Amino acid sequence: RVYRKSPLLGIILGAGMKFFEGVNMKTVFICLVGSTWIMKMGSPPHHTSRGHVSNDMSSLGASTGVRGAMMVTEDSEDLDAVDAALLGRQKYDHQSFDEQVNEARSHGEESKDEEDSTYSAGSQTGSYAVGKDSNLDQSSSEGGAYSAEEVKSASSEVFIAPVPLVEHPDALLKKLDHFKNSWDPYDKTATPMFWHIPKAGGSSIKDAMGGCHRFVQATEFGVTDGHGADTEAAVVYPAVPGVADTDRSPFVNIDSTTVAGIQRAKSMGFADAQLADIVVSPFVFETNDLFTETAKGRLFSVFRHPIDRAVSMFYYIRVADWEPSYKPELKDWTLEQYASSDVVENNWMTRQLSGQVGGQLTEDNLKAAMEVIRTKFLVGLMTKIEPSMTRFEKFFRWTYHVNPTNQEACRERLMSGGSNSNAANKQPVAEGSPAWEALAKQNEYDLRLYSYIERLFDEQEAFVSGLPDDFRKVDGTCCKCDPPTYPLEGGFTCPQAIKNA
Repeated sequence: RVYRKSPLLGIILGAGMKFFEGVNMKTVFICLVGSTWIMKMGSPPHHTSRGHVSNDMSSLGASTGVRGAMMVTEDSEDLDAVDAALLGRQKYDHQSFDEQVNEARSHGEESKDEEDSTYSAGSQTGSYAVGKDSNLDQSSSEGGAYSAEEVKSASSEVFIAPVPLVEHPDALLKKLDHFKNSWDPYDKTATPMFWHIPKAGGSSIKDAMGGCHRFVQATEFGVTDGHGADTEAAVVYPAVPGVADTDRSPFVNIDSTTVAGIQRAKSMGFADAQLADIVVSPFVFETNDLFTETAKGRLFSVFRHPIDRAVSMFYYIRVADWEPSYKPELKDWTLEQYASSDVVENNWMTRQLSGQVGGQLTEDNLKAAMEVIRTKFLVGLMTKIEPSMTRFEKFFRWTYHVNPTNQEACRERLMSGGSNSNAANKQPVAEGSPAWEALAKQNEYDLRLYSYIERLFDEQEAFVSGLPDDFRKVDGTCCKCDPPTYPLEGGFTCPQAIKNA
């Protein structure tokens, strides 16, 4: 250990031990060889009090990948204490994330020994990941050193994976400063922004908003039919390919589903134009540029159990030849093969919400994702799709104004049957089966994040307390009826009757 800090001092100390205590020189030699090998490979990354990595290898994080990596993680009971602090919104609204964590820890266990934690708020403790095939014990060893043979045989197999830099939650939230906080009072000028998570029930919600409520949407469809060349933001009615004799739906002529499209929308003054009733995007942080300090957005989404979502994704991408993610080779795969491959998603939600798409994840990523969800999102659950839609309608004050009878029938059809369903091609997977366990390993952090979201869903019921579940029918009007009726407060434009033929 001394030799790792100072080779010269280590040699002197070893010689002294030999002279005064008669230590076998073979032991000293083994220590020197082992220490030299460790220095050559690079010392373990050092974690600051916020979990940031500060060694020369940190820049490699984006390219190391996560396949087969093992981590020593923080005690789960300790994390539960942190979760409890994050859930206590009324108590912690004005505290920093560090203050929340420290207060939670003051009521729970003290941080464990340094080998038990990759992150400990307020400490300098850290550890590192190793390759899955390593035969070199990485546990803390007080009682001896490795032999030269062990070091030599392991040196070609051990990979010391640098832990990528994880942004502190406060820094991440600054990247969402154009969005209202989840607990802020309703503001009709704040545009709802739906984060569309693949295979999580998002298509049903999106179709209910566009096809049933007939909202003006900002999605990728707004730039079809030649509107990608438009230079000013406007509401357009692009044709739907292959669909005849139906009314077209209104869209803003931007694409909110690509980074380039978001930047184009920003340059066109999308936010201040206030044309969209709803924005849909697979992005979170990138969509901050769709809004401004004076024309903010409001994030919401529907979440699904990570294993169910992974199973659905597997059966979907092997048949969905219209999707960019289509992989026909998966038709010959088993679910277990998929779960152990490089194709399967790894903790997709945690990565998206903590701003780290590649590299190895730590407890920091999970805590950051939790804080982003808590602070910025109104959450819904696919397992409670109709109550989730009801909550969105109440929270955003959505009511029927086109043809209430037809709109309600449209909604009931989507909430009961879903949209973009692939149920016919799926086979159930039993919890505890090899396939289930393999997927659970790939989604360790997402499983814990989803559990947190379930608790948050129950808590957020307070946001709409006092409003009736059928709020969508309150003060309804019918602009398509004869004679037409309109909201007394104004501000509503009836969708144009433009046939798709």
